[in-house]
Amino acid sequence: MAEEEWSAAVINNPQSGSGWTEESDDDDVDPVLDQEFYRQLRDSDGFDVEICNPNSSIRMYKCANNEEDRRDDIVGICARVGLHWYNLHKGSNLKLMHVKKYTSKFCALMTYHITAEAFDPANDSRFTFQTRVTSATCRYDEDMKILTEVCRIKPKIQGTGDETKRWDDEAIDDFYKGDLPKLVPDDALMSSTEHDQFYELQESDIREHINWLNLYTEIAYFSLWEGDMRSVSCVPLQINKVIVHTREALESKDKLKAGNAIFYISFRDVDPLHGPPQDHRAIVRRTVDGIPGHFCLEFKCWLEDL
Repeated sequence: MAEEEWSAAVINNPQSGSGWTEESDDDDVDPVLDQEFYRQLRDSDGFDVEICNPNSSIRMYKCANNEEDRRDDIVGICARVGLHWYNLHKGSNLKLMHVKKYTSKFCALMTYHITAEAFDPANDSRFTFQTRVTSATCRYDEDMKILTEVCRIKPKIQGTGDETKRWDDEAIDDFYKGDLPKLVPDDALMSSTEHDQFYELQESDIREHINWLNLYTEIAYFSLWEGDMRSVSCVPLQINKVIVHTREALESKDKLKAGNAIFYISFRDVDPLHGPPQDHRAIVRRTVDGIPGHFCLEFKCWLEDL
């Protein structure tokens, strides 16, 4: 996709509520433009910047052709994850149309501020959606970790959206921390002590939630091969079985909506052009800390015969 690129410099400032502050030692930088640059960052929570700053620790991109789809690269994946959590949290059914623009900042971790267009298929209404997503460091045997800090419809007035807050790891149940679990125990669904924590999805459940279950499965598959999502996304994936495990006190089918849950997914890739079908298993752990917009997914995937 053709893109127009800017560069800019930002650093985290723990004393700043907006999370942005200025740092410039370059005498050639116009101080007026420099000040305006950081004002735009602060006022828009990092999403809307229209000028360039040559001190470059943040990169900004506008997608030149909004009709093209970025669903299959990391920016598209992050946009889909943010919109998925917004839908799950709000009970909505917005669909991603395209990514309009984004910034990327690397400071040990890669963080994206993504502005995208979405629509509601019920009435074809259009929305500008914003999400701040980090491709985080893997620490617990996972293949990939994605977390969000902002998932929102763009405020009509800048500066009136939810305040960006840091993750509160202490708010997450210890059960959902540490190494990802292995395979679900064979007797988990039958055990009298654990039965209420597990739910095996029926075919009707999979059909009803197929969009975001496919999203989880595609990202898990992507994380396994560590390749370009554009190349692996063309491989059809067939979900065969899903078991959800949560300690949240919910009725069976509602366990799918639990903020804190572990998903065990069995699926098959069906690619007649590249050999026989292969069976895979994936584990996806979903956690929240109770702060609006905060959502984390961790992925582990492997070939069934390995």
